[in-house]
Amino acid sequence: MQNIISLELISATSENGFSLDELVFRTKELFETEAMAGFVSLILQLIDERICMNIVQGKSDNTGQSCCCNERFEYHDRSLRQFRTSVGTVKISWRRLKCVKCGKTITPLRDFLGLAPYQSKTLELEKLVTEIVSEQSYRRSSTHLESIGSIPVPKSTAHRWVVQTECDQIDTGTDTFSLLFADGTGFKRRPDKDKRISNRGELRVALGVTRSSSVVPLGAFSGKSWDEISSLVKGERKNKELVADMLVSEGETGLVKSLAKLCNDSQRSHWHLVRDLNYTMWKDDAGKLERKQKQKELNAVIGIEIPEEDFEKVCDDDKKDLQDAVNSAESDLRKLIGKLLEKGCKIAADYLNRSAKNMFSYARRWLETGIVTPRVSSMIERMMRELGRRLKRIAFGWSEEGAAKMARIIIKRFTSENQ
Repeated sequence: MQNIISLELISATSENGFSLDELVFRTKELFETEAMAGFVSLILQLIDERICMNIVQGKSDNTGQSCCCNERFEYHDRSLRQFRTSVGTVKISWRRLKCVKCGKTITPLRDFLGLAPYQSKTLELEKLVTEIVSEQSYRRSSTHLESIGSIPVPKSTAHRWVVQTECDQIDTGTDTFSLLFADGTGFKRRPDKDKRISNRGELRVALGVTRSSSVVPLGAFSGKSWDEISSLVKGERKNKELVADMLVSEGETGLVKSLAKLCNDSQRSHWHLVRDLNYTMWKDDAGKLERKQKQKELNAVIGIEIPEEDFEKVCDDDKKDLQDAVNSAESDLRKLIGKLLEKGCKIAADYLNRSAKNMFSYARRWLETGIVTPRVSSMIERMMRELGRRLKRIAFGWSEEGAAKMARIIIKRFTSENQ
């Protein structure tokens, strides 16, 4: 349907002069508070009249739920409704029609727009509020919406909308991903002395990377073990179906034990490997200079680069050289572990020994398939920093459900921005 709308504006200005700033401010205020919402209301009124007229005249059928086998409608009354939107409060007095035969009433415009019976806001406004709240506190979000966008949404209302929204729902699907990333971080949750629950919460996140390099959220979980998370990430896949070809993680024991069985192989993050060697040697009472020296030695061992050329263009001799480099690095790693044992650094030696199995999985995978696998978990680390900023620095005292819900909203935004 097409309508031609003519708009007449009447301006009343002072003859004694006014500033350009005043004119711009008042014009902006008018359009943000009245004009935009009024224009939307006018369009809806025109659509409502056209739809109802066609139904009453029998030119079109009722698009909603049928009332009887021989329905015929007549005008009944009007109902005043208003909706919060990003352009202001849209008010409309929409028509209700009544079936002459059975007496049932319908609201054609509501069915046409796909609105719920008691819906009072648009989904685009809910999306806007949710995105802003995921970046800053509810109080600042409310102030930001009103001062910048002239959208008055109290912080309590914004909180209720976020709690009730279903935009955080994540479907893990049944596809096999190329990579699976997983990580965890702590946050200050709401303590409960009666249930002996401390204020230390644990948030855990999983991401998948498809074969076309698209990042897909697999879930954010609070108060759940890695075994429980493993079952949730697996979803509806059959017992022998894998979630991903390769798991890339920082090497947390519980994480690797639970999620590695969902993948063909796993890769230990090299950045965490070098960093954590310093900590494990510190637990062995090793000096700072010695710790730094062993970190340099480990960096030299694991610094094997994959050829930049396409796999098909790399000659067999270069592939053999890479395989020899991996074998040599594994030999050097065993020597480094032996040196640590000689120095009495048993904790550090055990740490490297456990990590040795998955230290060069990226190179072996490239030699077998030509697929490049990251050696570090930087992709999920960037997202974990954003989660930490929102859950740790901006707020505290989260419930388990609230922290997990906010985390799911953030990772869905993060992954959609990185497509």
